[in-house]
Amino acid sequence: MTMRIIKPFQYSGEIRVNSSKSHVQRLLALSLLSNNRTILKGYQSCEDNEACLSVIQQLGAEVAGEKTLTIQPPVRAKQQTINLIVNESGLCLRMFAFIATIFAERIILSGSGTLLNRPLNFLENALKNSGLTIKNSLFPFEFTGEINGSTIHLDGSESSQMLTGLLIASPLLPTDTTIFVSNLTSKPYIDLTIQLMQEFGVSIVNDDYKTFMIKGTQHYIGREIDIEGDWSGAANHVIGAAISGEIKLSGLKMDSNQADKICLDIVKLFGASVTWEEGDLIIEKARSTNPFNIDLTDNPDLFPILAILACAATGTSVFTGTERLLHKESNRLQTVEEMLSVFGVFYSTKENTIEIHGKGQIDGGLINTYNDHRIAMAATVAACLSTNEILLTSPHCIDKSYPNFFSDLGQ
Repeated sequence: MTMRIIKPFQYSGEIRVNSSKSHVQRLLALSLLSNNRTILKGYQSCEDNEACLSVIQQLGAEVAGEKTLTIQPPVRAKQQTINLIVNESGLCLRMFAFIATIFAERIILSGSGTLLNRPLNFLENALKNSGLTIKNSLFPFEFTGEINGSTIHLDGSESSQMLTGLLIASPLLPTDTTIFVSNLTSKPYIDLTIQLMQEFGVSIVNDDYKTFMIKGTQHYIGREIDIEGDWSGAANHVIGAAISGEIKLSGLKMDSNQADKICLDIVKLFGASVTWEEGDLIIEKARSTNPFNIDLTDNPDLFPILAILACAATGTSVFTGTERLLHKESNRLQTVEEMLSVFGVFYSTKENTIEIHGKGQIDGGLINTYNDHRIAMAATVAACLSTNEILLTSPHCIDKSYPNFFSDLGQ
């Protein structure tokens, strides 16, 4: 088994953050569906981005370049069957399930890695409610038909990613579409989807995240656009510097719609200094170490690194919305609980809630990442408050979202 040793360290210097895969994957989908070419500036490779890039090429897009991508969309002609391989990307799976119906009558979706263990029932129900017929509800996941525009009902409690896929596909349908959504989670990600759709030239009406109205027979217009830096990856550095040292982060958008930008509000509550200087974000170690409360409903990906911040606090931090943690690359409630036990930090759980009793330091030890990139990054940052080194299993799992993570930290 591959292992990596993380020695105790403090943050210092400057890091240019990785590009946002939430931004990249939506942009790639919109580029695929546009009437003309799109140029994406600031692309950085990671496994999920490469999976999405492969999907749009499987659907006929031509892609050139490395850091600047030029994407020529295909001439759309409906095929009988399309086989799409989404690798380990949950967003690709859920988003392109709907988008692919524009390209073929019969869709077969294959995945790999931890994605194979994630439930498909919410996606299956969303597709059925959109007028599609499920032929195989296990991988390879197969369905047929066309999206039945008019009126669609979706349950958004498990993920907003099905809604993102349906929203992106809807303007190209021959009829107007009204989508009624119940229990929507991760609303900031829907804000991001709608923002980018509008930037590509289509109109959409969002009525309080419960009803979405989209005119049919619209057209996406390709354009040149800068890819945003990733607030999900940057959150690790924001919280690490709040615990120990300081860091200057470049490449982040101050008014971003990315959900995990909320990490700034949390470290301010914790007691850290947060300033913007000519577009760069500067985080300095907290003068106090206050516990905090957060509802994870819209921000489940932040839980592992916020659990480390809770360890650094003096007192009890409360996390609600923990049902959103169960079906990620790992069951993140269980994996974080295991990590806390190794670190010698007490916690208590009850329905939909975990309380972490911070004491300002941790013991270090061996952490099983369960091939979950967010667990690996959080456990690495935990070395900022550890009395001993931390050992990680399967450290390569960071390649899913942030391949340069260890080198950015000098680890």
